[in-house]
Amino acid sequence: MPSPITRGDGAGNHKIYKQTTARMHQRVRERRPHLPVLLETAERVHREAVALLEAARVAPFDAVFEHDGTRYLRVLPKVNQVPSRLDHGSRHIFIKEVGSTRRRINQSRVEDDAFWAWAIIETLRHTGVRAEELTELTHLALVSYKLPDTGEVVPLLQIVPSKSNEERLLLVSPELASVLATIIKRLRDANGGKVPLISRYDSHERVTAPNCHTCSSGGPTGSHRS
Repeated sequence: MPSPITRGDGAGNHKIYKQTTARMHQRVRERRPHLPVLLETAERVHREAVALLEAARVAPFDAVFEHDGTRYLRVLPKVNQVPSRLDHGSRHIFIKEVGSTRRRINQSRVEDDAFWAWAIIETLRHTGVRAEELTELTHLALVSYKLPDTGEVVPLLQIVPSKSNEERLLLVSPELASVLATIIKRLRDANGGKVPLISRYDSHERVTAPNCHTCSSGGPTGSHRS
């Protein structure tokens, strides 16, 4: 039986595809010049968040301290003032700007968010992976490959199948290696030298994946951050 769809019925699809591709390339050309500003801003925001966190950390509770020309109050939430509560002695550091009507600030969370924003931007910049591929990265995606000719061992980043349904291997540049090492070190420092197990919810499949190690634990893919 001949196909009821003629060649002319799909003639416009190629044109639509080319137009979509052209719009994507145009957006890249428009936004690429702003990338250095984005990187500089992400680094500055994280640097400032770290500095304020450290200043608050050394300040006594209920004491006023000054940082970068602004006066803050180190706050101890009432829930942490009760020794019988399980969350007594929380590692989170809360501050409040003196004279401001705004709510108190969880500076630990502010610094954490700023770090992961920087980490996401840098990882995307050095790899060019898609957003869904980024969320699948784990520290086990870092593999080594020995060149048969020279015997040199090179680091590779294993990208799980996404749009193309094909696994890819990306050469890890020194810049990307530094970013990934910073991420893994942060996770290990915060978890007794180990990369913790977490579970991630897949909003498309609507299922929760089994516990696994991940480079972005506590960050962009950490289920406890949603």
